[in-house]
This record gives sequence, structure tokens and C-alpha cells, in this order.
Amino acid sequence: MTRDEKITLLAEVLSANRTFALEDKARIEEKTDEQLDYILSPIDRCIYLEACAGSGKTEVLGLKAAYEICKWRSRQSGIAVLTFTNDATATIVDRVASFYGKPIPSNHFIGTFSSFVHGHIAQRFGYKFYHVPEDRSDKSFNVVDSDISLYKNQWLENYKLALPGRTTYASQLNYRASNQNWYIGQGENAQRLTELYGGNPERVIRSANACKSKFLHDGFATFEDMNLIACKCLRDETIRHFVMKKFPVVLIDECQDLSASELGILSLLIGAGTVVHYIGDLHQAIYSFKDALPEQYKAHLAANHFETWHLSQNFRSTQKIVDLSRRISGIDCPILGSAASKCGDYDCCYVEYNDEKDAISAFTDALTRFGIPAENAIVLVRTQSAKQRLSNGFSNDYKVHPVINAIQLWRQNDPAAQQIALSLLALQLQRWMGFHGKSNNYYYSDEVCSNSVSWRLLLRDILAELCADTAVTTMDELNYSSWYTNNKGKVIGTISHHLGTIGISLPEITFRTPSGTAKQPIYQARLTEEKQLRVETIHSVKGGTFDAVLLLSSPDGRGKTGFWENWLKSDEESGRIGYVASTRPRYLLCWGVSNLMDDQRQKLEGIGCIQLDR
Repeated sequence: MTRDEKITLLAEVLSANRTFALEDKARIEEKTDEQLDYILSPIDRCIYLEACAGSGKTEVLGLKAAYEICKWRSRQSGIAVLTFTNDATATIVDRVASFYGKPIPSNHFIGTFSSFVHGHIAQRFGYKFYHVPEDRSDKSFNVVDSDISLYKNQWLENYKLALPGRTTYASQLNYRASNQNWYIGQGENAQRLTELYGGNPERVIRSANACKSKFLHDGFATFEDMNLIACKCLRDETIRHFVMKKFPVVLIDECQDLSASELGILSLLIGAGTVVHYIGDLHQAIYSFKDALPEQYKAHLAANHFETWHLSQNFRSTQKIVDLSRRISGIDCPILGSAASKCGDYDCCYVEYNDEKDAISAFTDALTRFGIPAENAIVLVRTQSAKQRLSNGFSNDYKVHPVINAIQLWRQNDPAAQQIALSLLALQLQRWMGFHGKSNNYYYSDEVCSNSVSWRLLLRDILAELCADTAVTTMDELNYSSWYTNNKGKVIGTISHHLGTIGISLPEITFRTPSGTAKQPIYQARLTEEKQLRVETIHSVKGGTFDAVLLLSSPDGRGKTGFWENWLKSDEESGRIGYVASTRPRYLLCWGVSNLMDDQRQKLEGIGCIQLDR
């Protein structure tokens, strides 16, 4: 079939539901041959579409889904189009609807993988295997947050591990199918249960199995448990074929983010006859802490005889950025970059720093030099703590009088200033009450509040009430001693009242002027009026596009996945993290690295980086 014939066929199918405008035809005509070939690919064969960064895969997925829905004739079955976040779902719904031309029929499903599993498998059939109490007319599971607090939920005492040394509840237990181990917590901070408890590993696992089993059999589950429940349901042949008949075709965006348990669900459905299309890029698999590992994914593709198709044109970045990204990822096949250069030789560059802020300053100067607006640029870091330090972090001077500075910053009605204000107030409460929480989450601890959202709302309400009192907010021409003397009663009373709403009492405290500051005039805390560059973690911008990126390395190898030399290890997750970050910019990619040795400079320049002159 010629290119013109492919375009004509696609336009004819899509125009059956709508009046086809010139701009609709143009959207089809601009597609590459690779994109058209996949859109028209057989829907009766399992396909992995390996799509490089910036290849327009979401647009292609939307067009593929619309094309297949237009041809669909059954009202009893449909296509499931799945992704992993609500934002991504909204984007795909918009793309499909724009090509389909009218409301998508209800027999089809577009949503997150978890909502699909939750609504169509686990909640629908789970009660058959976990004996939800007979006295309940509603047989669905009560789904609870994994970080639910014991403070307001004493029933959790019924579901704790029968092991000495520490207390662990069923809601905290998460199973990783890749290594068949139980973990406490989620994400990068998750800890393997057998390592925490030591002793006899078999005893630990038996206790965890028994604890979680009782939790599920009594009709409770966390969101993470839904995959376990779904796997158990799909091992039943009748249920497996029912789900397959309802959704004989499944399309999955960002497929590299599938966990081992999610791949297990899909393997069961494929075995029953479901056709699955994966769209993604294994070089962007950066969620090992969610049990998403490229090795298990490759094994899954081989075991289920997937065909591999390719999208190999990057519509986002310049050729130099594409080439550098390809080198660090170990991609052998050529990838074509499409963006025109704005920075000449400096599309890919590096800047050495003694202090991270020096790198940001040099990057800011480069933006001006190349005519790139600061609002279209971003600083990327590996960890939340680095983000906090470089963006919303507050001066150590603010910590001397955290309540006063929190009040001043809150009144500025600036989102960044108010974030700092919340952290300062939380810091003061932590000092008074002795709970343990992390600075990058407003010092939240489940010791005092059921969830982090409620904690932030509590902090907000305290500051709002304090700032409504002119006596509290009047600081001009006052020294610190005067303000503390005048307002300690109001501050303590307000905080005590709001803590009381969540059942917490403020201990006996001393609220007075810190030593050495009594006669000092009150410092006016304010954020700099200079517009600061946005700072984000690499994980949070996966899928994003920016004109310019400063990828800021940790100072040394202790940063592991945050250190630039580890970004060159294509066979490790650190290399994939470096690849994801380096494929975000259109025109300017700058690596910020601590002062280098000569051999390190040669290594950087060998991958296509040039030193940014300052």
C-alpha cells in the first residue's frame, strides 16, 4: 500500500463519524510512514511499538484508538486504552475524541491501569475468593490508603504482624511479584520485610501472608492490593474469559512503567485470547522502586510472542541532543531529530560548579544569550531534597524565628512564599512536639495526623487565623522581644485550638525570644523579586517538554542515580534516568557537574558535550 493509499484509507474510516475538515486531513498527512504503518497495523496480533523520546506516541495512540473504535461493530465488547495517571488519561481522551468526532461509546474504556483493574476485575469478582463478610450487602472491598494512621483507626490493631521487635500493620504491607518479597512502604523508601525483622525469613513471610490474608478476607484492601486480588481472580478460567470477551483488545501507553504484578495480569488475559498493544520506550523505565523492571518486561514480550514495531523520529529535540541521548542510552539504531538549533555548538553543553547556584547562574546567562525565555526552561534534580533546597528551601535565618517569618511570608499571597510559610510553621510544631517528619513534606508525620493533605490544611488554617489578627501581623518598628511578649498567648492559643480539632494536645512549651535576638528589629522576610527558575525532579517531568534543561548532578558518586558518571551506564537504571532527563529539551541541554578532573572532561566531551564558556 502506498503512502497516499494509507492516508486515504485512514481518512475514509475516520470520516464515517464526522465531517472531515481540512485540518483533520492535514493531521493525518503529517504522520510519518512509521506512524501510519502502526495506526493501520493488524488488531489481531500482539504488538510492542517501541517509540523513542519525542516521537509523538500519544498522538499516534489516540489516532490508532479512534481508527479501531470507528471500525468496531460489537456493542457488548470494546477496546481498553490504558495509561498510568489521570493527567495522561485526560490527554488520551482528548486525542481520541478529536479524531473520533463524537462521544466515545460506553462499551470502550479509557482510563488508568489501576482504575481498569479496580473496576472491571478486582472489585467485581474479588469477593468470590476472599469471603467478604456475609452480613454485608455490598461485597466490594473497603479500599484504604496504605499510610492510614492508627490514631483514628484503632481497628488496624486487628491486622498486625505476629512478630516481635516492631509493629507492622497489613495496610503497610506491599508485595513485589518480581522477587516474591513483602515490603513495608512504597517507592524508593520501601524496605524489605525480611531485612527489617531478621531472624527466620520463612517465619517472617508466613506472618506477612497470614496478616494480609486476614485483612483481605475481612473486606479491606489498599490500592496496591488490587493487583493481587485481580491476579487471583484471573486464575479462574471463567472470569478470565469473561474479561477477555468484554475487552478483547487492550492498548497501553507508557508500557515501560508496568510492574511485575501488572504484567502478570496481562499475561493471564493474553493467555485467554486478549490482544495487547504496548506503546512505550524501555530506555525510559525509571520506576524500579515500583517493581517496573526492563528485564521482566523483555521476558514477557518474548514469552507472549510480541511483534516489535518502531517509531524512530524525534520531533522534539535538535539532532545534537538526540545523538547525545542515544549515546548514553546505548541505542544502536539511528534516530532523527527535527528541531532547528538555536544554540549553535552549545545545544549540548556542561558547566562546572563549586556551588550548585553557580551552575544555575551560568545556565540563566545562557538562556539570555540564546534568546530562550526563562519560563520555558527548567532545572532538573534527582531527589526531592535537592528540589526543596534549590526552590522552596528557606534560609537558615528563617529557622531562628519560624513563626514570625511564616506569618510574614503567608501574607505575601505568593504560592512559593506560602509553601515556605507552611514548612516554617511545621518546623516550629516539630520542635515543640518532637514528632518525626521530612522537611520536603512539611514535616508531616502520621504520629499526629492521618494523612499529609489534612496536615497541610491544618497548617494553612493556623496561619490564616493568625494573619487575620492585626496585632499579630504588626511588626514595623518592633523588636523581637516586644512581638513575642505581645503575641505568645494568641499564637499558642490558636495552635492549641487547631491541634485539638484532630485530637492532639500541645504540650507545655516556652514561646519566647531566642537568645541574642531580643533587642534586634524584626527582619522583614520576603522572597526575592527576581523570577527563579522552576526546579523539579527528573521523575516528575517524565513525558514533559521544555525549551532548555539544566540537568544538575550531585557533587559526587554518593548520589548514585543522581551523579552524572552514573548517567552514562546504559545498562543500569541510573543510565535510564540520565536518558529521560536529557531527552526533555528542545534546544539546550546543559549538564551541571561539580569540578572535574581532566579525564572526566574528556569523558563528557566524548559523548558530545561542550564546556559552556562563561
